[in-house]
Amino acid sequence: MQKKCRFRYPRQFNQTTLQGKDSYPVYRRRDNGIHVDVRGNKMDNRWVVPYNPKLLMMFNCHLNVEVCSSITSVKYVFKYIYKGHDKQVINIDSDGQPVVINEIKRFQDARYVSPPEAIWRIFSFPLSQIHPFVMALQVHLPNQQMVRFNEDDTLTSVVEKEKDKRSMLTAFFLKNKEDISAREYKYKDFPKKFTWDTRSHRWNLRKQGLMRGRLVSANPAEGERYYLRLLLSHISGPTCFEDLYTVNNVKHPTFRKAALERGLIESDDGLSQCLTEASLFQFPNALRRLFATILTFCEPGDVRKLWYDHYNALSEDYRRQYESVERVQNMVLTDIKVFLQSMSDNIDDFDLLKINENVNLESGVFREVQEECSVVIEPEHLQARAFLNPEQKFVYNEIMRHVNNDIPGVFFIDATASSGVAANNMPGGRTAHSRFKLPINLENNLVCKISRQSGTAQLLRTAKVIIWDEASMAKRHALEAVDPTMKDITGVMLPFGGKIMVLGGDFRQVLPVVRRGTRAQSVNSSIRISPLWSSIVKLRLTINMRALTDPWFSDFLLRVGDGVEETVQGNFIRIPDDMVIPFTEKKVIKCFD
Repeated sequence: MQKKCRFRYPRQFNQTTLQGKDSYPVYRRRDNGIHVDVRGNKMDNRWVVPYNPKLLMMFNCHLNVEVCSSITSVKYVFKYIYKGHDKQVINIDSDGQPVVINEIKRFQDARYVSPPEAIWRIFSFPLSQIHPFVMALQVHLPNQQMVRFNEDDTLTSVVEKEKDKRSMLTAFFLKNKEDISAREYKYKDFPKKFTWDTRSHRWNLRKQGLMRGRLVSANPAEGERYYLRLLLSHISGPTCFEDLYTVNNVKHPTFRKAALERGLIESDDGLSQCLTEASLFQFPNALRRLFATILTFCEPGDVRKLWYDHYNALSEDYRRQYESVERVQNMVLTDIKVFLQSMSDNIDDFDLLKINENVNLESGVFREVQEECSVVIEPEHLQARAFLNPEQKFVYNEIMRHVNNDIPGVFFIDATASSGVAANNMPGGRTAHSRFKLPINLENNLVCKISRQSGTAQLLRTAKVIIWDEASMAKRHALEAVDPTMKDITGVMLPFGGKIMVLGGDFRQVLPVVRRGTRAQSVNSSIRISPLWSSIVKLRLTINMRALTDPWFSDFLLRVGDGVEETVQGNFIRIPDDMVIPFTEKKVIKCFD
């Protein structure tokens, strides 16, 4: 089998250096026909490693040089500034004495500060700096600039205070209208020649200093704001929003259309062809899902044209059922709306026709709500209340009292192993990451990725009780992310938005897993350290349902879990003789390749 180079050589021939998709440049490699014989192999420009002749002569060694010109390289450098200090767990023992390793007692969470670092910090020298200074430039749609106000301000006072105030963008238009020389600069280049006066809200000619401009980011999912930012990055000297709408003396209805006419975005021929091919073998419902997927992930330039070109295929099934053209159109748009909501998008963000709320619709219910309402409950689950033991019955009655009387509350059921609370007893259960859209990497001050208009948000608003099993294994950051998310979704400033939360788990089992974490880090990630823990009602289930005929074994497990069982040598417990299988004979196990 032919060997392959792990560095992906030989590379491809290329006439000019380009920025690659993986943040590494694709260098110019000319196909000039020159070959060099290296150890019996013919090599051309495709085998040359990026290098710098001056550095090779200076250091007289093999030196590989890469061009760093992407945002990834900037993040890579800044990561080392903000990632924190390196730490090491150490312990000092005296020589000549037997050492009994006790990881709990010898644990130390500390860091070493060298003399140079100490002096640098004592004198408050800067640890990092940014040069040149960067100014964030506002990007907003017409009449949608940011307005700041206090919570107790009246609407009238806010309007009066803000109506004549210019934003950075509108002041940029005004400066171009008043000063012809300013029209040669793009919006992002304005801070190089002009300074922003925060008091008068005007751009003035720069007299000294150096500053770069950066347009605040916009995601393609934001629709018109994204295309406005694209136009501002390429057009010099606009005096108003109408200048950005206009291309070749033709005023277009949207920034997206204007960007498409200027050639700043690609045409939708490929997307249209995709829908055309899919219509040959896909049912209309699958086409509507595909159409929503294209809107979310493929950023089509002219959504309205895509809609009109494929409307017949998208609506074929509804046109067979209903005669009303408006009703058919509403049914198709509603289905697309539901698909978009499942992808955390809003149909209003796209240039589509509006849904007529006055037309009777049979669909339109969020998919998440439909799925949850369609969960089948087995008869034995409905009758399980009659078989509860006294502890379970007390917990059940306490929670149902809150449910029946609409009393908010958060409960934690400290359920020992095999006490009767398990995820397989919950039909239709989902993982916490799936249902609450929790981030994979949990950190402080996070919120869940759920928009208030999504189907998941509607399901959480409709829910009466939310049950979270094995919460003792969840990191407290997950619980602290769900709390503000529920408050935002419901608009209720009570814990978890006033919902009845039932958490279950056993702290005697596995605690939250912290990758390469110390004991202190594992404990710190537990929900018992969370500020929310004090507001949670604690309930206990101690009867082992699988060992009712063996109460001694149940008591033994509880003593071990509670840490009250007698220990040997500080860290070990003795297994009772009744639980030990005696050693009878020595067996020889042979292993064969």
